[in-house]
Amino acid sequence: MKKISPYKYHGSISSCGSKSHAQRILILALMSRSSLFIKNFIIEEIGTDVQHVLKVCEQLGFTYQQEPDGIQFIAPNSLLIHPESNFNIGESGFALRTLSTVLSALTDSYVIEGENTILNRDHKGLIASLKNIGFDVNTENNKLPLKISTIESFPSIIEIDGSEGSQFISGIIMRSLISQIDTEIRIKNMTSRPYIDLTIKTIEQFNGKVNSVNDSTYVIPGGQFLNIENVILEGDWSNMAFHMVGAALNGEIVISGLSTLSTQADKIILDVLKKFGANVEIEKSSSIRVFSVSKKPFQIDLTDAPDLFPVLAVLACGANGVSKLQGTHRLVNKESNRLKSICYMLDVFKVNFQLKEHELHINGRGRVHGGNVKTYDDHRMAMAAICAGTIADNAIIIDNEKCINKSYKNYLQEMDGIFYNEA
Repeated sequence: MKKISPYKYHGSISSCGSKSHAQRILILALMSRSSLFIKNFIIEEIGTDVQHVLKVCEQLGFTYQQEPDGIQFIAPNSLLIHPESNFNIGESGFALRTLSTVLSALTDSYVIEGENTILNRDHKGLIASLKNIGFDVNTENNKLPLKISTIESFPSIIEIDGSEGSQFISGIIMRSLISQIDTEIRIKNMTSRPYIDLTIKTIEQFNGKVNSVNDSTYVIPGGQFLNIENVILEGDWSNMAFHMVGAALNGEIVISGLSTLSTQADKIILDVLKKFGANVEIEKSSSIRVFSVSKKPFQIDLTDAPDLFPVLAVLACGANGVSKLQGTHRLVNKESNRLKSICYMLDVFKVNFQLKEHELHINGRGRVHGGNVKTYDDHRMAMAAICAGTIADNAIIIDNEKCINKSYKNYLQEMDGIFYNEA
């Protein structure tokens, strides 16, 4: 439990490493079976999602050494793999959906386990996708653990429904790199395309190749040799969005370490802040200054960037008028049912809202009431509630601040240095 008194942003911060980019780097390093140096990868700062992927790599024989500016990731002479090995992916949905296919290149059968919120999530869509390709999956009630047996040969043509997200698609693309034959992946109902772009960009950093035939079809040459000696971990647009929104609502902040050339989906936060009326200044493509000016209602489609929903709901509370957030169908099967979690938070804040087909309309009045917010053990809900302290009339109390460690371990510590209480 943590109490947040009304506060204002003021200061500067360097972005933590991107969770999305870090997990892709580690999985591709695992597939390449090669050593490399990952700049900006700091173990003590990285969230538990990434740490669990790192533990999977350690389980297979990889080791690492922390250096001041990154880690040296060291490959074993041979992988330590055993039939029906158990791999714990923590609460990482990305690790689950990618490793469920990638591990098939290393062993004939394996078990994927998890912890906490992911144990309550229904994985019916993932299981169906695996079975459609030819994997044998044993589970109870579509929940973890999943016991997966591989197929004799990876298909040359794979058709995937992308309506539930891009993570499984990223896994299939990465797994296809080391197939013995070329693989054509056909995607219908594409969502979260920027995350697929990030996967392809990371593959290219490993000197891999993915050919785009059109907007929904990729051809991956088989038998590729992945190799790289050094890679730079990008800053995290998802986590820095909370600080940007806080400053746009009340105060100012300067953030370094973010690349405006990134393909991360949540980079769209810059466009939203400009619509809101915040001042956004970009210097040397990696230093961004955000400060509060005006507070206008906005409209944004978050189908491809659903992780921004909680914090942009808070931004909408700070606007003077009705903001429209589209893409609510992407929120159901996250760490919590995020649509219900957001609506509960808005009720606590005494902010009026309406749910329409795939849309959330929030009638902002510039302030929120404050009160006790249930996080549902969801890291993004916890950080969104804390962010609302910038426009709160009263203290906000969240029931679980520890869940933030999933993606941003130093969040609370860093907050101590970039805000001051207004009371």
